[in-house]
Amino acid sequence: MKIKLFGMLKTMIPGGKDLEVVISEGGQVRDLVHSIQIEHPQVGELLDKKKVLISVNQEIAHWDTVLKE
Repeated sequence: MKIKLFGMLKTMIPGGKDLEVVISEGGQVRDLVHSIQIEHPQVGELLDKKKVLISVNQEIAHWDTVLKE
């Protein structure tokens, strides 16, 4: 799954690249945040503290939003 970052989050990733994350079928936003925390703790911390908005297909998402490819 491709994750696009914007603003400050994008500057926290070396090279400012989008992230690629593998999430199991039926995974939720909370699973995605957990995966990001493992690879990029500084980004995951901001996501976990809900200091940023997360959107899925251009709609604001919640922790229990189910992710689809």
